[in-house]
Amino acid sequence: MYCGTDVQRGRSSRRRRWRTNVFLALVLLLELAVVGGFAAWLLLPDQPTGPDSQQPAPEQPSVSAPVEPEPMPEDPAVTQARTQLLEEARQLMRGYYYEEALQLLDGSPDLANDETDTLRQEIADLQAQLVPYTDGQFYHIFFHSLIVDTDKAFDGDYDAPGYDLYMTTVSEFTAMLPKLQAAGFVLVDIHDLVEFQDGVAVRKELLLPPGKKPLVLSVDDVNYYQYMADDGFATRLDLDENGQVKTVVDGVLTDDGDVVPILDRYVAEHPEFSWRGAKGILALTGYEGAFGYRITDLEDYDEATGQAMLQKTQAVAQALRETGWQIACHSYTHNQYWNNRTITMDQIQYDIGRWTRDIAPYVGETDIFISPFGVSFARDDARMAFLQEQGFSIYCHVDSTMPTKWDGSWFFQGRINLDGLTMKRYPDRISKFFFDPSEVLDPARPQ
Repeated sequence: MYCGTDVQRGRSSRRRRWRTNVFLALVLLLELAVVGGFAAWLLLPDQPTGPDSQQPAPEQPSVSAPVEPEPMPEDPAVTQARTQLLEEARQLMRGYYYEEALQLLDGSPDLANDETDTLRQEIADLQAQLVPYTDGQFYHIFFHSLIVDTDKAFDGDYDAPGYDLYMTTVSEFTAMLPKLQAAGFVLVDIHDLVEFQDGVAVRKELLLPPGKKPLVLSVDDVNYYQYMADDGFATRLDLDENGQVKTVVDGVLTDDGDVVPILDRYVAEHPEFSWRGAKGILALTGYEGAFGYRITDLEDYDEATGQAMLQKTQAVAQALRETGWQIACHSYTHNQYWNNRTITMDQIQYDIGRWTRDIAPYVGETDIFISPFGVSFARDDARMAFLQEQGFSIYCHVDSTMPTKWDGSWFFQGRINLDGLTMKRYPDRISKFFFDPSEVLDPARPQ
């Protein structure tokens, strides 16, 4: 019994050691697994945490949107035509030809696009902004032929003092234009101010952009008299190869020899200065022809020369009228009997009769009379009645306040002379309405 118990006890002891060894082996394996897992975790890249840390869904293969075909390039001829259309419409717009500009755009629907639509709206807006001019003050300035060469004009001879008083230099006139424009003036046709209803002159509604003031311009004695030869003036008006009116100075065709070509060029560059193309009025006498052509002294020339002068006078007059100029009668003789108002009925009948017979057929009929020496007569004077019988209904005299009257069957307008006399002796008459004349006065004038 003793031996059996020892054997049994030995077996139990061995089993306990085996179980202990197995347990220790399992613990070791578990520890190795934990250490290996921790090491593997340390080696993994950082992963986002939090509610947005879920793994993105696997990308789906993309499906391309259908590709729109590129528009066909526009025909260059169409692009060029539209560019030209836009330029023409803008030029019309700048000269206040709003209705014509709209019609031009609307007449080319095949060229319409966003750009033409935008311009059309701009033009329509400007047209809608026009307002009636209701002020009682109107403006009318006048000149004589411009002095081109001051050395010749102010050379101290017999005529020099008169040129200093009654003429304006090219430099002065050129400097005046931007000042007038900057002051809000816009050239208008004198017929824009009056209409006749059953023979009675009434104020005509004139629509202008807000702030604009209507300005009438006239030039007296556009005849280029013989006494002015070699004194620094142009000698005549003529046409260039394009039919544009220019001046002849020292035998050369120029565009800066007098009011007409200078103003034509300025308006071309600044259409906003002219209401619908208006320029001014050219007042002609007749005793030495017209525009520098001695058409009333044809007996002094051979037939071919005489006919050429008549044709040229007609051609110049037509070109002037087509480009915004009006022509007025300034009497035929410009005689002193106008100045002292002693002109008799016989004399006025002869005077106006000669102009109507010898000048009007070549320069065209007119209803504008610009009085010589700026004189005026009483409304009921018989000489005024005679002038009206000859077709005149607009009478322009000289008055620095520029009064404008619609009086029965007559329209009267006073004018102010922007010449040496006014600029030097009466500068306030100019600065009151227009600009400081000292800013444009030519230093070449006699002191």
